[in-house]
Amino acid sequence: MIVDTQLNQLRSLIDESDAILVGAGAGMSIPAGIDLDDREAFKKNYPAMTQYGFEYGYQLLGYPYQDDKLRWGYLSASLMDSARLGRDETYQNLKTILADKNHFIMTTNVDRLFYKNGFDGDKIYTPQGDSFLFQCKTPCSQEVWDALPLLEEMEQHIDPETQMLTDDKYVPTCPHCGGEVYMNVRSGPFYISKHYEPQHERLNQWLTDIAGKKLLLLEIGVGFNTPGVIRAPFEHLAKQIPNCTLVRINPKDAHGPEGTLSVQQGIKETLSSLVSA
Repeated sequence: MIVDTQLNQLRSLIDESDAILVGAGAGMSIPAGIDLDDREAFKKNYPAMTQYGFEYGYQLLGYPYQDDKLRWGYLSASLMDSARLGRDETYQNLKTILADKNHFIMTTNVDRLFYKNGFDGDKIYTPQGDSFLFQCKTPCSQEVWDALPLLEEMEQHIDPETQMLTDDKYVPTCPHCGGEVYMNVRSGPFYISKHYEPQHERLNQWLTDIAGKKLLLLEIGVGFNTPGVIRAPFEHLAKQIPNCTLVRINPKDAHGPEGTLSVQQGIKETLSSLVSA
């Protein structure tokens, strides 16, 4: 349980800040139901995958499948499970905390949960992409397109005994070159990111606009999978910007440089405590 002194310190930092930059990692979405380390949920939701030796979702990130029917049988099922997630208490608590604050959100999450929970899309930067967009893996163009209709169709043609698509014709292909497609997420040199540049520009303009003001860096659930995206930049900002404080909420990796408020507690519990404080 978060101790009262630390909770009061965190509440004071939020109240006294002129602006809050949120950096949200995978830990933010765990309470909402996206936990790639959860072995029980994996076994329950994708039992056929255990026959191939898989025990949890992280094992399949970047896995070199030999059969695209298995790749997309699993991916379509797991992505549709994420797509069906609705509003979540932890996200709503963060929204309440930020309601009267000048804020911007930067997240490595590609699950659209900030959007689903009603956060202002003009104040969100998603440098790692969006799982619900497809792109050509070559890529033959800079185009991305809505993946949901294809994912929904694939999900209807999964063999529950093997987790494989029942026919190669359901494997998605590029509408332009007929080549392989993948989610529009940062997973290789083929990643298309140009359409995220306006988000980045809005973030940079926001940082320019708040120059000289008291900035709180509120880092939530960011570990070491991609530390160069949020964790390291936040430490750099905390060091370089006057009147800037870094708060790191993480049940495992809350430590930080001198001056960091390290809240080594559960994210759901911490945000709930802040709202009820």
